[in-house]
Amino acid sequence: MNPRVVIALAVVAVSALGAIVLAAPEDEAAEPSGPRRFEGATLPAGLHAPDFTLTDQNGRSHGLAAERGKRPVVLVFYRGYW
Repeated sequence: MNPRVVIALAVVAVSALGAIVLAAPEDEAAEPSGPRRFEGATLPAGLHAPDFTLTDQNGRSHGLAAERGKRPVVLVFYRGYW
């Protein structure tokens, strides 16, 4: 058999084995057993964002507590150079 074919088959086999190992589910017992923290787009129950007040470009103050429970809030912090 051609040595290049053998090397190519070996590379494909090792790559396939690596993909299988990476796709295998992790052991759930290894998760830390501490307090829950922010884990994605939703805060865990009982964990609230701290209240703070920001001033918009028109000089109006906006507090996070005023929006709590009404609707989702997205904050974007941007420092642009024009």
